Amino acid sequence: MTDQSDGRSNHVAPPPVPSDIGIVAALPIEVAPLLANLREVRKYVGALYTIHEGFCGDRLVSLIITGPGRQAALKGAEVLVLGHRPRWLLSIGFAGALDPSLTRNTLLIPDRILSPLGEALRIDIQSASDGHDVSTSRSLVTVDHIVRTAAEKADLYRETGADAVDMETHAVASLACDRGLRFLSVRVISDEASTDLPPEILTLVGPTGGYRVGAAIGAIWKRPSSMKDMLILREHASQAARTLGEAVPEILKRLPGA
Repeated sequence: MTDQSDGRSNHVAPPPVPSDIGIVAALPIEVAPLLANLREVRKYVGALYTIHEGFCGDRLVSLIITGPGRQAALKGAEVLVLGHRPRWLLSIGFAGALDPSLTRNTLLIPDRILSPLGEALRIDIQSASDGHDVSTSRSLVTVDHIVRTAAEKADLYRETGADAVDMETHAVASLACDRGLRFLSVRVISDEASTDLPPEILTLVGPTGGYRVGAAIGAIWKRPSSMKDMLILREHASQAARTLGEAVPEILKRLPGA
C-alpha cells in the first residue's frame, strides 16, 4: 500500500504498527462522523481498499470501508488484520430492526450473532456495554440481501428470533474467532421493523459502498416521488451515523487490553 498522509504525493508506506482496534464498516456514510474525529490520520491506499489509521482518544484505530455484504466484509477484514494486526476487531454500522420494539437510532451491542444458516456466535460484551445507553442481550442475524419490507422483516423475525439484521457482522465475527481476536459489533438501528425501504435502495449502493448517482437519477426519472423517499432515507442514515459517531469513541475507551 501507498501512504498519503502528507496530502502531496504517494510513496511506499512504512509498515504499520499494530493497531489497538480495527474497525470494519460497509458504507462511507456509516463512519463519516467517526473518521472526522480521528487525529493524526494516515491513509494506506491499496488496489482495492483504503485503510484510515488515526487516534481516537489514546487508542490507535485502523478503519476499512469494504462495501456491503459478507464476502466484501470478510475480504476487507482479512486485509486489515494482516496489515495492521489489531488487538480488537469491530464491525460497526447500520442495522434494520426485526423486533418491533426497537426504534430508530437505538444503539445495539449484540451478544449473539447468527449466520444465514443459523450458526450462532456468542460475544462477550460486558466490558463494552457497561455505562452506556445501549440495548444489550440482543441478537443480530447477518443475511446476504437487503431486507427491505416490513413483511420480509416480520418473516425473518419469526424464522430466526433475531432482534436486528445486517449484511456483514457474522463474517467479521467469524474471522475474529478464527484469528483469536477479541470482537465486538456496534450497530445502530437505521430503519424500524414496520418500515418499508424504497425499492430503489436495491440499486443505489455500489459494490464498494459508494452512492450510484446514475442509478439515483434513473430512479427519479422512473418514479418522481422516489426523490422524497431518498431524501428521507439519507437523513435517517445521517442521524444514525451521528449516533455511531458519538457512541463509538466512548465504547473504544472502555475496551480492555486495547
